[in-house]
Amino acid sequence: MLRYILLIIWLISLDTITKYWTENILSSTITLIPGFLSLEYAKNIWIAFSVPLTWWALKIVTVILIFGIFTYYWKQEKSKNSTLLDVSYSLIFAGAIWNAWERIFKGYVTDMISVEYFAIFNLADSYISLWALGIIYYYYRYNS
Repeated sequence: MLRYILLIIWLISLDTITKYWTENILSSTITLIPGFLSLEYAKNIWIAFSVPLTWWALKIVTVILIFGIFTYYWKQEKSKNSTLLDVSYSLIFAGAIWNAWERIFKGYVTDMISVEYFAIFNLADSYISLWALGIIYYYYRYNS
């Protein structure tokens, strides 16, 4: 269990460093792949995919989702003793907890990875996406 807590701390630290760099050092957009991928600073005041909710609803939904996912993991998934599930849930906890912290205490989440015509997101959002892929793979691989 300690290694997953350390993984969560490491992932949060990595996300924090990239957000600090974005807010304090990134002065203009950096194009990585022209017409597709760039780094740019954006304040996201909404939840996933910029779904608009009032500030209080957003914070309440965020806390309920994190608590619900943690409760589900602890009651249903933890007993399966799967490294893939444990790592996947470490990703969601790191991403969700840190984005929630920012949203609650700063009023926005710092985003910096821009995929043209799709979205702008951060590492924590990537962790959440990787969690989803890990869960899909686990259930496809072990329950089919």
